[in-house]
Amino acid sequence: MYKSQKDIDDWVRAFNKREVKRMTKDDPDNPASFDDLDFRGGGEWGLECFVPQAVLDLLPEEERENWWEVDVVIDEDGQGICQDEEEACEEFGVKDVDDINPIFCRRFYSGLPPEDQDWWSSLEVEIKGKTGRPFEEVRWIG
Repeated sequence: MYKSQKDIDDWVRAFNKREVKRMTKDDPDNPASFDDLDFRGGGEWGLECFVPQAVLDLLPEEERENWWEVDVVIDEDGQGICQDEEEACEEFGVKDVDDINPIFCRRFYSGLPPEDQDWWSSLEVEIKGKTGRPFEEVRWIG
């Protein structure tokens, strides 16, 4: 299902506003401000989403700042998606882990509604089979 750039931009901006309201409701003594959020932070940020550059390119510019590049192999900070290089190569059908395209991560506030998670996952459809790269999915951990 094709999403226009305007549809994506509008949805992401509305989603971020809803998330700030949700966090403020959960902790009224510490009102959330989107500009002050640290998407790498611990606490209630237990759901991680991993995407390729092609998905990141679909997002509004200000949203791209909330994502950071991670190695495909889980590092000492626990960031990544595969346990080791062998698993990564096998999973993505490459001979060398360096052949896997860059992967980006964002953490989401706990209890992300299923319909919101589904929307983020639907961005995979927008790029699947179009990049010619081994990682063309939206992957969730947490």
